[in-house]
Amino acid sequence: MQTQILRDATSLTQALRSRRRALGLTQEELGQRAGLAAKHVSRIENGTHEPKVSTLFALISALGLDLVLGEAGKVAPAPSITDIF
Repeated sequence: MQTQILRDATSLTQALRSRRRALGLTQEELGQRAGLAAKHVSRIENGTHEPKVSTLFALISALGLDLVLGEAGKVAPAPSITDIF
């Protein structure tokens, strides 16, 4: 998955939904991984519920993602293969 810059709640919930779908998970399966009910996952993805930060971290972790903060306009590009080896 490519690094994404998210600047609002809608972008975040869309990114979480996209990742869940890319992994082939149902809302029920993601909920089980994150310790949430499927209805709760649905409300978060649909933007009808604003979750606590701890809930967002549970979802992020369950989806195998990391949350990275950076200064606006100064997000470092991913290293090239020559930078790695």
